Amino acid sequence: MRSHYKEADLIVRVQLSELWQNCPRYVHRYQKENPSRYVPREACETPLAEWKRLEEIQDVLPARDVAKAQAVGTISIKEWAARVKSGDPTA
Repeated sequence: MRSHYKEADLIVRVQLSELWQNCPRYVHRYQKENPSRYVPREACETPLAEWKRLEEIQDVLPARDVAKAQAVGTISIKEWAARVKSGDPTA
């Protein structure tokens, strides 16, 4: 399956073994409007996830991600949290 996602490091396949059906009364119906920009595609390079720019985690990331983070600049956890709270779609 990795051949379908050019930049994926691994694929997790989940198989349902049991299901508990809940009452749908409070389950909102959503529709997918756009695919996530973080799903690897053939046509473009997958952007670096913003959390990988956090200064506090640079020492545990793979070298390729550290290089990408340093190229665009690292951010503090406070900056990242503010972007997440604001609803920034790139956060």
